[in-house]
Amino acid sequence: MTDRPRILLVHGAWVGAWEFADAVALLRERGWEVEALDLPSTGSTAGLAADAAAVTAALDAMPGPVILVGHSYGGVPITQAGDHPAVQHLVYVAAFVLDAGESVQSSLGGELPELWHVEDGQVSLGRDRAARIAMVSSDFPPGTPAEAAEQLADMFRPQSLASLQGEVSSVAWKRKPATYVLTENDVLVPPPFQELLATRAGAEIVRVPTGHAPFQEDPAGFVAVIEAVAAGSADER
Repeated sequence: MTDRPRILLVHGAWVGAWEFADAVALLRERGWEVEALDLPSTGSTAGLAADAAAVTAALDAMPGPVILVGHSYGGVPITQAGDHPAVQHLVYVAAFVLDAGESVQSSLGGELPELWHVEDGQVSLGRDRAARIAMVSSDFPPGTPAEAAEQLADMFRPQSLASLQGEVSSVAWKRKPATYVLTENDVLVPPPFQELLATRAGAEIVRVPTGHAPFQEDPAGFVAVIEAVAAGSADER
């Protein structure tokens, strides 16, 4: 299996590497070498530069080639750090695909959503626990037990404001091939916005019928997408 690309998964805001747990287990069962990275901006005030440095350090420790995957906010540090020589292909999952001089905040029209609560240099998803649970549950498939949204929402931590305001200065998707996994039932990052970003970047678009976290809602389907990208990249070598 050593001729296969490695896979590095980079999570979004408010969460951690744990969000990929089911997908990581499946990928490893299928013989892929995969790592999921914890970003320093979650639960702190560290900015985009720290996140990009963490991605770079992880890539330095992985023999190439690497499929670099970023979910949601995770698309920003993989864009910043993705010019690393080990990176063969970028995969954006319902992600912010930004250009030079852009930040998450600027891409949202210059202001963060009112439902995001800013305090002491950190941003919380929802002004309180009830609001956070409501936002999480709105993205779940119909019939999902209420307890699932409560358990997930309670795992969220504040996100650094600096990370959401940090501007991209290096744009890897202009030099590396990219795939965009567009989540068609996404409530948190609207599909038309995803389509705009993916099209601007010239990424190959793969549409999946899930909410914002396809690796949780349909781990097997998500793994199939990543395997197809990785296998295609291996064939190109």
